[in-house]
Parts: sequence; structure tokens; C-alpha cells
Amino acid sequence: MIGPALTNETPSLNARINRIARLLAGAEGVLTTADVASVRRMDPRSPDAAFFKLAVLALDESLITDTPSAMEAESRWAAIASGLALLGEFHQPGSRFGSSLSEAGFSELRFSRLLRADAERLVDELPMVARFLVAKGVPADWSTAALLILSAGRTDEERTRRRIAREYYAALARNER
Repeated sequence: MIGPALTNETPSLNARINRIARLLAGAEGVLTTADVASVRRMDPRSPDAAFFKLAVLALDESLITDTPSAMEAESRWAAIASGLALLGEFHQPGSRFGSSLSEAGFSELRFSRLLRADAERLVDELPMVARFLVAKGVPADWSTAALLILSAGRTDEERTRRRIAREYYAALARNER
């Protein structure tokens, strides 16, 4: 059994992802269905007003600045939020992301490209992965997808990618037996 990623931010990241998922599901009555649809359709590189409404409610205030690093972080979080909006009820905490991709029939070629993708590419990939999982009807814990894009370029990047790869290939091996 492969445990959670070994970072200090995982518990707070899980809580933050689950809060965003609840807000997108209509909890607290703050986001309208139009807001959720907007987050679902948005280009993460140009987040719209609905994303900022969500960001103020669920993300760290340090993101709400005009610095280049904050703008990059906003794009990463916009990709995460878009994926969560697309997943909807298919966001299932505790469901292994790599195993879910394997179960959904995500090809090894696409999986390999996903693991090699840098943050810029992951901004495009994550919403596509969410659409794929929903189309296949397979739930996943989006916290791991969030960790994948947030760890890009950091020291824990490789550990995160290896964890996802172990999950994916372990599930693939189980399915082949």
C-alpha cells in the first residue's frame, strides 16, 4: 500500500482541495451554478471572476497579489479548480490518483507525458485528465493532482511523480492478472 505524499503541506492541501470541492458543489451557497460553469470552462492562464471569488474563499491571501510568482500560482490553482469543477462528484478523497488513471484506461503513453509535464503543461493537462476520468466514470482524489502541479519545480516534485507512478503501475499490474 502506498501512503500519502511525504510533505508538510499535505493535510492542509487536502483540506483546501476538499473545501474548494464543497464550495463548487454548492456548500455555503456562495457560488452560483453560473460561477461553477465558468470555473469549469475557464482558461487557467486567464482566470475569470468566478475563480477569484472562489480563491478569496478558499486560498491563501498571499496569492491575491500582482507579483509574477502569485500570477503563476493563480494559474496553477485555476487549473486545479477547473479540474475539480469538471470532476464534481467524482472527486473522492482517499481514492488513489494513479490507480484511478489506470482503472479508467489512461494509456501508458499519456500517463508518461503527464508525469514528464512541467507546470506550464500541467495547466493544460489537469482539466483534460478530469474530463477523461468523468467520461470513464472513475472517481479520483484531486488532492494528488493538485500536489502534482504545485510540486512542479520544487524539491518534492520527483517524490510526488514517483508516488503517482507506483500507484498507476501497481493498479495496471493488478488489472493484468
